[in-house]
Amino acid sequence: MKKIKGLVKMDEERISQRILYVMVGLVVAVFLCFYLIGFDEPFAADSSFNAPMLTDLLIGFMWFLFGIAVVAAGIAAVRSVRLARNNERLPNGVPARKITTIVYGTTFLCLVLTFVFGSAKTMIINGQNFSDTFLLRISDMFVNSSLFLLLCAAGVVIFGATRYYRKERMK
Repeated sequence: MKKIKGLVKMDEERISQRILYVMVGLVVAVFLCFYLIGFDEPFAADSSFNAPMLTDLLIGFMWFLFGIAVVAAGIAAVRSVRLARNNERLPNGVPARKITTIVYGTTFLCLVLTFVFGSAKTMIINGQNFSDTFLLRISDMFVNSSLFLLLCAAGVVIFGATRYYRKERMK
């Protein structure tokens, strides 16, 4: 049975590796096309701006990737909650359920708070006022949440790196 599980794991690894290579190839191809095909086309209303020909392709591709990321995150969340429910409380001495809850809770709380406290101040974009409150708050939410979560990740890495120093003090 272990050999079969090992083979399944190896196949999963190969599949995920190939999916990664395909995704990276698609990203490179789309961005090369975007920058190499008609990138310097002038904007009809104001020739001081560019209007690349493949902007719609790039935006559509980004929405496609965003959709895949949302679906993958949803599947991963459901799967990890199910596994955490079935696992013992401390597998290998690691509080997996507590860590899962803290990560999901912190991410959700961070997104909600940065949306609520996000700026809805009108911006000038391409020479025109942009005042859509919802989209301004959403963009502010993603920027601020990304920065906050990156700082949290750096803090956790530093905390983990000091593990050996903390162990020496305990002795």
